[in-house]
Amino acid sequence: MSLIEEQCRNVLVSIDTSGGASAEEITKAEQALGIVFPAGYRKFLERYGAAMGAGYEIAGVFALNDDEPPMWRDIVGATNQIRRVTGSNIASTLLPISSDGASVTYYLDVRDRERSPVVAYAPGVDGKRVAESFEEFVVKLSNGDLEV
Repeated sequence: MSLIEEQCRNVLVSIDTSGGASAEEITKAEQALGIVFPAGYRKFLERYGAAMGAGYEIAGVFALNDDEPPMWRDIVGATNQIRRVTGSNIASTLLPISSDGASVTYYLDVRDRERSPVVAYAPGVDGKRVAESFEEFVVKLSNGDLEV
């Protein structure tokens, strides 16, 4: 395990998560989006499902409870909403995994299934790479070190 993967794991065990998603739930989400999740994000989904830390969230896959509003952000719903709103302005290989709650949305680029860089979109910012991998993004996000 690399240092950044270890740091990511330490962050994720200390925040609220929805609980791991099953292989069937993950495959269903991939099919709904027409993509294959990168290895790091898939591990996150298997172990944690979705996450919420102090002032941030990471969208994921989790079981819905019909009796309560969702506490977590669903990656399929979030991606489909972005695709409807932006049309062809956002590539079909980008998944909106987090946002700053104001103007910046962070996307996981699924074209590279091994590294899975994260890019930011905001007014005047079109796809700036903010992390080289999903794991690096999680660490930077939790430390408040994302530069857009």
